[in-house]
Amino acid sequence: MTTDYTEAAVCHIDDLHDGQLKEVRVGDTDVLLARVDGQYYALYPKCSHYGAPLAKGVLHGHRLVCPWHNACFDATTGHRLEAPALNGLPMHEVRIEGDQVLVRLTTDAQSRTNPLAAPQAHSTETYVIVGAGGAGAFAAEALREGGFTGRIVMLTQSPNQPYDRPNCSKDYLQGKAPAEWMPLREPDFYKQYGIEIRTETPVKRLDAATKEIELQSGETIRYDKALICTGGAPNHLPVPGAGLRHVFTLRSLTDSSQLRLLGQQGKRVVIVGSSFIGLEAAMSLRKLGAEVAVVGREAVPFAKVLGEKIGRLVQGWHEKAGIRFHLGREVRQFDGTGEVSAVVLDNGESLPADVVLLGLGVKPRTDFLENVPRADDGGVLTDEYLQLADGLYAAGDIAHFPTPDGPVRIEHWKVAGQQGHVAGLNMARPDAPEPYRMAPFFWTNQQGKRINYVGHAEQFDQIIYDGDPETDDSFLAFYGVDGIVKAAASLGRDTDIAIIRELLQSGQLPDPQTIQAGVDWPALLAKVTPQA
Repeated sequence: MTTDYTEAAVCHIDDLHDGQLKEVRVGDTDVLLARVDGQYYALYPKCSHYGAPLAKGVLHGHRLVCPWHNACFDATTGHRLEAPALNGLPMHEVRIEGDQVLVRLTTDAQSRTNPLAAPQAHSTETYVIVGAGGAGAFAAEALREGGFTGRIVMLTQSPNQPYDRPNCSKDYLQGKAPAEWMPLREPDFYKQYGIEIRTETPVKRLDAATKEIELQSGETIRYDKALICTGGAPNHLPVPGAGLRHVFTLRSLTDSSQLRLLGQQGKRVVIVGSSFIGLEAAMSLRKLGAEVAVVGREAVPFAKVLGEKIGRLVQGWHEKAGIRFHLGREVRQFDGTGEVSAVVLDNGESLPADVVLLGLGVKPRTDFLENVPRADDGGVLTDEYLQLADGLYAAGDIAHFPTPDGPVRIEHWKVAGQQGHVAGLNMARPDAPEPYRMAPFFWTNQQGKRINYVGHAEQFDQIIYDGDPETDDSFLAFYGVDGIVKAAASLGRDTDIAIIRELLQSGQLPDPQTIQAGVDWPALLAKVTPQA
């Protein structure tokens, strides 16, 4: 008798406890084994986002968290629960024979979508998504995941369908990621699920009172529900010479492509702004062979977010790579005839420049909204379900969402994607809305070293270190405000920082005194009731 499947005994029934993970081998295939509530589950072992080894992640109840970028999956179904992963994980069959756990391979696919509803031509409802970034991409799929079968229209002024924007300052800018890697989905995917993406279609106004959207072309679209996720417009520098050619911002795939073309071997590039994006771009352009200088107002990069000790550490990484810093300085003007040739600082120093990149942050892109109150910074205020008016929702960089500390607006890819996912589900399922309560997370790649950050602390009065950033290859840093830990950062402590986010999200993060005394993070997580 022959079989058309591969099956193997992978462990003893008592080898794993609830919350444990183990990578095993079935034939020539690696499989992730997980134990949840006394049951074994077998899954594809790599994250569907960037291929991180999930065995090094965290299993908390049914929540399987990626160690690199904190994507989250349901270990019992394989479904994707949180951005930045779009796809879920394939499952394999598991059975118990005697005291052995056996796994039978059932698929060789690397990823799969969550179940999505098919569009129905007879539906008369139209849901519009304004913006095609991470929030818009996740929202469109969440509408179908939530069971919406009507018309979905995505409007974007970009020439591109949704793509992997964080890569624009990293591997793509370095020339290591080809253009075909950048789209989040193939065009056929959007056609299959009836998601109509209209590129190069700027919106002139959206009237929340009449539920009408007027395009720059003059066309008007009436919506039943809409999501605003237009992101941010890069800040410019109002100094003489700002309009010269080759003065760039980095917000889009087009921007990254232009910089990659111009910032080649021997070119002189000046980065204005020591932001995360600015220094990621400095790293990438230096890897292309450009001579790179960074101008920043701060005395130490990232001091306001990560503290001076970590900021100096990161600065040192870049300096070892040959990047020069001019800190505590401002730009007085750009010199050049037609094209930029120099950046003049407030101390009179002139930096030669073939290319200038402005990394000065963004402001919410909301000037087209009518009958929608705006916050002082131009963002919009949502409720806990990310709704801001009847039938109107917001997600991503423009959204101030409620937290116990008051409304907060966060400009991070994972946050935007997960907000889009929650908003899309709530639009599709108004009778069973889901509040947005995810602990914020972002990552940054600085000279090949990934720093992960969870939580949110606009200011802090205490930093607690587990490990010394000045001497150790890995560490944790906790940021306290009035005796409460609000955020944490890590280098080389991926599993611990994923656990910390689970604890923060559950409201179970220890106080500063407990953290200072030392914490066994896996043991602490095992005592915390998982989220439903």
